[in-house]
Amino acid sequence: MKKIALIIAIILTVIILSVYGGRITNTPSPAKDYPGNIIPEPVFDQVQKPTPTPEISGNLLIDNISRELEGFNKKGWSKLYESNEFDCSRMTTFMWDYFRTNYKLPPKIIVAPDRSHAWLAVRVKDVGDTDRYLHWTIKGVDYYYIESTVPEVVIFEKDIHIGDNWYASTNDFYTTRIFMADDPSEANTLTGTWSTEFRLTKPDIDKLSTFK
Repeated sequence: MKKIALIIAIILTVIILSVYGGRITNTPSPAKDYPGNIIPEPVFDQVQKPTPTPEISGNLLIDNISRELEGFNKKGWSKLYESNEFDCSRMTTFMWDYFRTNYKLPPKIIVAPDRSHAWLAVRVKDVGDTDRYLHWTIKGVDYYYIESTVPEVVIFEKDIHIGDNWYASTNDFYTTRIFMADDPSEANTLTGTWSTEFRLTKPDIDKLSTFK
């Protein structure tokens, strides 16, 4: 009787091993089932996500101005530029009035004959002191520069392209001989023969009316 039970147990063991053991040994082997013994790597999403533009995180008035100028850029302000027409002088004239009207600031007009260029300056004490933007000290007063053609509050990092010239950094470009005017009329007087265009013409106003 014991021999019969032992024989039955052996038979059952053989049957179980043949069924389940076959399933295990039939599992595909990557080294055997792919050509050239190459095991495929997992495929991941190759689409690169765009790097977000750093937000201007400060809450000073100069930061608010910088954000608004960024909005001007996104709307295509620089595309309004037209050499010898709606150029740096006239754009600066518009921005001078815009800052006086909307921010109640007394901006200065900077005229740089060696660069044949013009831009704005606002006093640091009027808009908030931070090292996020470049400072210039003129006659003992600290200013930020505001480029009116791009437009932007001038910082260290970016190169600048004016006309046909590239300048290595904004610091290099704006460090030059300048005249400072309180208003467009004075700027016209200071520039002499270089430019008498610190004013807005009827075509300029028509062009500005299309900028939303």
